[in-house]
Amino acid sequence: MSIFGLAASGNLVGRFKPVEADLMQLAVAQLVDMLETAGDDVVVASADPVLRRMLPDAYPDDEEATAEFRRFTAGDLLAAKVFNARVVLATLRAALADTPMTPADNSPGAAARRAREPNPKPREPVTLDLDPEAVQSWLRTLNDLRLTLAQRLLISPDGALHLEDDEAPFLNELYAWVGMVQESLIYSIDI
Repeated sequence: MSIFGLAASGNLVGRFKPVEADLMQLAVAQLVDMLETAGDDVVVASADPVLRRMLPDAYPDDEEATAEFRRFTAGDLLAAKVFNARVVLATLRAALADTPMTPADNSPGAAARRAREPNPKPREPVTLDLDPEAVQSWLRTLNDLRLTLAQRLLISPDGALHLEDDEAPFLNELYAWVGMVQESLIYSIDI
């Protein structure tokens, strides 16, 4: 479980298990790819159900006005979403780079064992230090991730899951976990 808390500096500190940090990094990178694929292309943005959910109709009863509104706003909104997601990726990558590989393993041969590992993963918790601007990027990106997952899972307004393929259980667990991370972050700034 990822836990966010307030540090003495006023920043928020989050702690993730290494596998959680990797998973969040992968999910956010995929979000960036999806958003960048749409770019300024209003047709792509209005064709993808996820992007339609992120960029809802401004005028539900007027298709022409909605298309015009989307034409003028979609590019900037998507660029802001990409910016926020890239801030999240940068904080995750910095935290992963600063995480020690093994907890105090100074036994004979430990350095050689670590050097032989093809892709060593940190075993200690990954600690994030988020300033107020990064917190806002995290909040917005977690919201975008949840919207994306909810749309892919075909979650209805009543909360019922309608996706019934092989990916549904994993995506549903990811959706719940991202929600817990979001709740922890909101709770820590609401204190």
